[in-house]
Amino acid sequence: MSSKCTLVADRTDDAVQMLLGFIALSSLYAKWHFERPRRSATIWFMDAMKQGTSAAMIHVVNILYAIGLVETSDTPNDQDQCAFYFMNVVIDTTLGVYIAYLLLQLVTLVATRQQWTSLRCHGYYGSPPSWKTWWLQLLEWCAVLTIMKFFVGLVLYAFSTPLGWMGSLLFYPVHNHPKIELLIVMIGCPLVMNMVQFWLQDSFLMDQSQPSSEELPLLDSSVDGVMNAVQKPRGMSNVSNAADMRTHPRDVIVRTVAV
Repeated sequence: MSSKCTLVADRTDDAVQMLLGFIALSSLYAKWHFERPRRSATIWFMDAMKQGTSAAMIHVVNILYAIGLVETSDTPNDQDQCAFYFMNVVIDTTLGVYIAYLLLQLVTLVATRQQWTSLRCHGYYGSPPSWKTWWLQLLEWCAVLTIMKFFVGLVLYAFSTPLGWMGSLLFYPVHNHPKIELLIVMIGCPLVMNMVQFWLQDSFLMDQSQPSSEELPLLDSSVDGVMNAVQKPRGMSNVSNAADMRTHPRDVIVRTVAV
């Protein structure tokens, strides 16, 4: 058996990676449970699926990066895939999150100017929620993360020697126990960092104006009747733009309060 920690050697490696993803995604449920106002279960599920799908893509990219950095190293026999994976996660959860946030804001600006309605408000999937809009936002988010990983890859390649040395030094106490190192690399430190990363990304991917599950019944197809009841005493016989007001829930709320 190899004395080096590997990422895709056997089923143990796969099981550890699946456990990491499950625990990290479960943290989003805890965040949703305590958030106020709380998103509806459907909206939360769509948001969580967006992060879960993109996280799986990034996880595969991180593994390929780690293997590639070891293979292209001047001393591949002295390098450690798990150590490179760990350094990759550290950069992802710090610099990577910031780059992704800036790129997402740029895409939002472009979408607003180009009137791409499905991409102007992240986490809002229409009323009722549309999976088509979800797919478009997922593709947008995956594109943002792909560009982010390109920049992170440049950093990893440029500083591969010192990063590899730091990683090997960090895990030297368990370098003769690759399975223990794998557990530390996948479950120990990265678990906390991935949970924080998911929470941060969820905060800017969710629709900040999304009504809570308790408010949703007030924003159904009866909005026309509610608006008419409020405005008739002021001499208005109908609300001609009620359908337009349902474009986004916050528009209905703001206009109702204004009356």
